[in-house]
Amino acid sequence: SNLLKIIFPYSVVEITYIAKRINLPIDLVERKLSQMILDHTFDGILDQGKGELIIYDKTVNDTSYSRAVEIINNLSLVATALSSRASKLSKGHV
Repeated sequence: SNLLKIIFPYSVVEITYIAKRINLPIDLVERKLSQMILDHTFDGILDQGKGELIIYDKTVNDTSYSRAVEIINNLSLVATALSSRASKLSKGHV
């Protein structure tokens, strides 16, 4: 939680700055930040070439796409059922 308090105001922060603030070695800080990213504690990446942590804004889950796919699948089922009924009607079977 100390790490989160330090990185919270930034979108990019130097890893050396974080390490100095919490008085831990850089490699330990990098491992902890990596674990936090993998655990989805926050969204970001470690740019070890530049020695920076890049923090992304939280993404909002947009359910529009998944709902649209669900609706299309349901419409496909309805169309199949209607086609089957129309075929039976044309053959004189209800």
